[in-house]
Amino acid sequence: MSSFAYEAKCVAMEQPDGYFHLVGFADQQFDTRFYLMLQRAFEHDEQDHALGMDTYHIEWCSQDKSRYGGISRFELSPNGAEVTFEPQAAAALDDMDHLTISFHLNQNEFLALREALDHIFRDSDCLSVVGV
Repeated sequence: MSSFAYEAKCVAMEQPDGYFHLVGFADQQFDTRFYLMLQRAFEHDEQDHALGMDTYHIEWCSQDKSRYGGISRFELSPNGAEVTFEPQAAAALDDMDHLTISFHLNQNEFLALREALDHIFRDSDCLSVVGV
């Protein structure tokens, strides 16, 4: 297993087409090399429930490295996040079991990020907010 750290110079919180919450942490706005994207649909149908897609979705730098669920702990602070992945998720993410993301947000941006992550991780106990 391995760990990785990077600075997210671009932190995005969106609701594309009004169908899902999306939070992205990218090393830069354009020509991105490293990113973590989290998303969750506003509503789930029977097929989502049957296929285990009724939770959050994570993507690390490529659609090839993505899955539903798999975060054991997401510790959010005003200047970064510490993400710990469950073993099965780590295997899908190049054996990365821990990710450290640093960022610089103003207070309003941080509150918006916290709210978006509350929606993404609803029904999950992995989100922890520290240092506020």
